[in-house]
Amino acid sequence: MRPFLFLEPFEITGIGSLPHRDPEEAVRFVFRYLERVPHWPQLPKRDKKEEMIRQFLEGMPGIREEDEKIWIVTPSDAPEEWERFYQDLQKEDLFPFGINPERAMGFYAFLESLKEKNFSFVKGQVVGPVTLGFSLKDMKGRFAFYDEEIREMIAKTLNMKAKWQVRKLKEIRPDLEVILFFDEPGLVGWGTPQISASSAEITAVLKEVKEGLEAFCGIHICGNTEWPLILRANFDVVSLDAYLYGGSFLTWVEEIKEFLQRGGIIAWGIVPTDREILKKEDPDGITRKLEKILLKLQKEGLSEGFLKRALLTPACGTGTLTEEEATRVYEILYRVKTCLSF
Repeated sequence: MRPFLFLEPFEITGIGSLPHRDPEEAVRFVFRYLERVPHWPQLPKRDKKEEMIRQFLEGMPGIREEDEKIWIVTPSDAPEEWERFYQDLQKEDLFPFGINPERAMGFYAFLESLKEKNFSFVKGQVVGPVTLGFSLKDMKGRFAFYDEEIREMIAKTLNMKAKWQVRKLKEIRPDLEVILFFDEPGLVGWGTPQISASSAEITAVLKEVKEGLEAFCGIHICGNTEWPLILRANFDVVSLDAYLYGGSFLTWVEEIKEFLQRGGIIAWGIVPTDREILKKEDPDGITRKLEKILLKLQKEGLSEGFLKRALLTPACGTGTLTEEEATRVYEILYRVKTCLSF
């Protein structure tokens, strides 16, 4: 965990996905609202290959894609692929783990536009190993996460993809600071019969996936989970849907205090991305909601200095919304930052 030294209080950024189909327009949209910490846009409506899972499958041995179906085969069924994978790992060759333009037009348009900008921070994102492990199944319908060898492969692959992404961003300017989120919506189901992995297994893959990254590492979870474990997992940023789950998150106030005092950052996803809720809300109401959360933490003994060292984001990505709705989300986010009196 590394402390943030140069972020202004309550800087704003996004989670990742946008509803745009035109990559250049999506990038212009990001730069219009995010003046200091822009993120590259994922564009799932442009192509299904830009969906959160499919976008990060290249370079994984045993992956099979056929129309809407995705599955994985074991090392014994694809020995050459797995052997090549381990060779690439041993050589520390990032190239096989890159993302081709057809799966990330938003990323490449962002890289091109970034050459003309002067940002100190940018944000990227990768699907998390738990979410991917419980999205992929083998030919027998068993979740990939439950196979120890495949689970380790997923963590190592995503680690290499994260390193590749950081390298591509830093090629634009070596002094650029990268904030990289691992998106883990799958952890919302942790502890249920569907996701019965142990704390040790979860902790191990979360540690391995950020090993050796030259970036500030964040984790985004858009629902409730076992927050104490997440807060102690040595991420620089913990991101949550604070609009819907901020109250339940505050149940773990001691763990939150420890996390902040160690130098951690909370990314408060305070602007709802549920379209029905979005219709009813306004910047003033959302600002008051966030201020209540912060005041409660202050009453628990946290100083303003700790609380102001925070990010503000939408509750989740906006890829399922319309462009007009996404515009409203980002406009509200911008207004909340300027209206916040904390």
